[in-house]
Amino acid sequence: MRKPKRAVLGLTALAAILLFTGAERATTQSNVCAPRDDLIAQLGNQFNERQKAVGLLGEQAVMEVFASEQGTWTILTTDTNGTSCIVAAGDGWDDTFAELVGEGV
Repeated sequence: MRKPKRAVLGLTALAAILLFTGAERATTQSNVCAPRDDLIAQLGNQFNERQKAVGLLGEQAVMEVFASEQGTWTILTTDTNGTSCIVAAGDGWDDTFAELVGEGV
């Protein structure tokens, strides 16, 4: 099977490759990593995704969840050098629980 060219693949296709092949392999073969600002700009421009959550992965990386009102979502990890990688992506994000918690439920 021929490997698709990077320019042809959008973030959704790259994320799908990542999910089916494993993070380390997909990152190496598909170059799903880029400077954080570039990936965030792409998520905003292409999917209207905005940061919903952030957490530390030890002292070496940060994990961020981005989601849109349309339900698309992406999880990124960013290392101390500012390089971000797509860990997972999909559809069906639901903020209902977060909104209920914010209302004191």
